[in-house]
Amino acid sequence: MGKRRKSFSHTKSFWMFVAPALLLFFVFFILPLFLSIGFSFTNYDGWKTMEFVGLENYKKLLVSGEFYKTLARTFGYAIFSLPFKVIIPLLIAALVTSRYCKGITAIRTITYLPVLISALVVGITINWMFGQEYGLINFIIQSLGGKPMEWSLNPFLATFVISFASNWASTGFYMIMYIGGIKNISPELYEAASVDGAKSYQAFFRVTLPMLSPTIFIVLLLSTVNLLKEYALVQGITSGGPGTSTTYIVQYMFDQGFTQYRYGYASAIGVVVSLIFIVIAAIQFKMTKGGEVD
Repeated sequence: MGKRRKSFSHTKSFWMFVAPALLLFFVFFILPLFLSIGFSFTNYDGWKTMEFVGLENYKKLLVSGEFYKTLARTFGYAIFSLPFKVIIPLLIAALVTSRYCKGITAIRTITYLPVLISALVVGITINWMFGQEYGLINFIIQSLGGKPMEWSLNPFLATFVISFASNWASTGFYMIMYIGGIKNISPELYEAASVDGAKSYQAFFRVTLPMLSPTIFIVLLLSTVNLLKEYALVQGITSGGPGTSTTYIVQYMFDQGFTQYRYGYASAIGVVVSLIFIVIAAIQFKMTKGGEVD
């Protein structure tokens, strides 16, 4: 009887700690998910109109040229930014875990600080740096005798600025993940590589990278999803411009829902995009074998 009471007490304590998180997860994820799926079969306008239209929203979506252009633009941005998301934090993590590096604490702190800044502040900072008339970067370029660049008017430059901001804001977070992975690698492996005559760069490619496969997979997965659903930074820096050159799929969905009051259609976009994200994650998992170390 005493063991049963003790077991029940532990179970009760467990659910008391977990319940708030489950409640928040249900309210802010599960419930909106089901509501979005339900709205996608209606012509809901966010106010009075809400009639069942079946698959009409999905039919319109699948023949919409604007949707496919926006999706292609989103994938282009993600493919352009993804290598920097994965490689730069890895190189910094390798640097700050090296015994030859000085000022490790300062480097870690400086790299991680942008993670603590809100997307709004990041947008303001980046706009100040890349401002066309009074920006810091153009000031430096002019000081060196160059011609100021039209960061906000050139589609490629605008995409570069958003990618730079996204990488700057997230590098510290992924760096911490890599540092944790590197610290878990047995020192004996490096000692064995040293005995075999391996140089530092050879140990990095032959020992560090293979043993970091699970961490690299997680970083790759998180980076891909975060890039595909980039919103706050885009709104804070370019607002989707110039034109629609930096209008990505989340901006398109928000515009359809909150600007054009086509909530049913926007919900259909959300459902289709979620399915696309799931497929991409499954492909990454399959190609990388979930980051398993051979």
